[in-house]
Amino acid sequence: MALAGAGSQGALASVRGLVEDETANRFVRNNVLAPIVPLCARRASSQVSFPAPVLSRLWRALKSVAAARVEEAAARCNPWDLEQGSPEVFDELCKLAAAGLRDPENAAFDSVRSLCDPEQLALCLQLSTLTRGCLPKLAEWVSRMSDERAAAARLAYRDACRISEDAGPLLLDILSAHLPDDWRIMRVISAVMDRPSDRYLASSEVSQFGERILTEIEETIALIESFSFADGEKAGRQAAQAAQKVQLQMVEIQQSVDIAKDGPWGKRLARQKQAMAKACELRMDQAEKELDKALPTRPISMLAKKGARGVAKLIEAPDEAMIRRAQSALAFVAELRACADKAGYGSSRTKVLEKLNARLDPYIEDVLHVARTGEGGDSAVAVKYLDIAASFIAYTRDDKTAEIVRRRAAAAIAA
Repeated sequence: MALAGAGSQGALASVRGLVEDETANRFVRNNVLAPIVPLCARRASSQVSFPAPVLSRLWRALKSVAAARVEEAAARCNPWDLEQGSPEVFDELCKLAAAGLRDPENAAFDSVRSLCDPEQLALCLQLSTLTRGCLPKLAEWVSRMSDERAAAARLAYRDACRISEDAGPLLLDILSAHLPDDWRIMRVISAVMDRPSDRYLASSEVSQFGERILTEIEETIALIESFSFADGEKAGRQAAQAAQKVQLQMVEIQQSVDIAKDGPWGKRLARQKQAMAKACELRMDQAEKELDKALPTRPISMLAKKGARGVAKLIEAPDEAMIRRAQSALAFVAELRACADKAGYGSSRTKVLEKLNARLDPYIEDVLHVARTGEGGDSAVAVKYLDIAASFIAYTRDDKTAEIVRRRAAAAIAA
């Protein structure tokens, strides 16, 4: 994109040519090796993956041992051919790569063998024909599974198992890498095994898929319990989004597997639901304290009862560290909107929001009064706190309410 303005002449013309050649080369490579491309990226330790340089080295090796086939693949990498389905030469090249990796005498693949387990990569490439056939159907398998699609998924799994005993689970792992949410592969597993019980699935050759999700849920619970408000709004949002993901993962397991209350996964899932609700409720309850620290108050009189709110303390400039902590806590509460009701802590979230708004509403009125009159504090400091309070109320209510507060602040300053 940076070189888009460079023409065929000039100092950057050769650089643009190199970039265009590399882009075209990667396009062909990624189409031919499409089944394994997402495996050459960061994945969980229990998932099949290979170092990123594997792709380029494997492609370089193929060019050296099958130059004519690679040229044919490049010629067939046009929109028309790709719309008609993957050309046979793509699968032929994958099979050649698998054979080359398994042949210790083939020096062209030495650089690839030095990076990973060559047999595992060879098996992934051997499955390329099956994988490539499944990929166009994968979106429908995980969104609108039917009896016909379930039969196709079972057939693909059986065909993989004929290649090798462990090739069936490997095929599912490869397909999961092509999904935006890899845990949705549970829908395909459910179809292949006709919605098995958790007892059966937990002892089967594909148990690692469910175990991986349950382990990820436990890790997310630990994240929510320990994330620091000091890391700001982004940390709060990320923690809440992780909670949303957990709620979806729990639903996915329940819909894909016949969960028994006393089953190995059923008992574990029940404990996780309780732990997640408890963790989210605890962190939401902390939001009010963080808000109090960010928006300090002073007692109205010496005789004020302990715990009384008091009025806004507008002497010193806002504490940025406290504001950042409050933003994190409030963002966490706000972002849980999408999953709180379904996950069982919706009423707790509603109560927390009521407390937060009961704290913010009178505070904003106090600060507006000081901003207009200068009575009870520094009007310049009051303006700063008004802007902060407006940003906070965007979390507890919405952006429209925050904008109204800002307009009132502007009017107070103008007056």
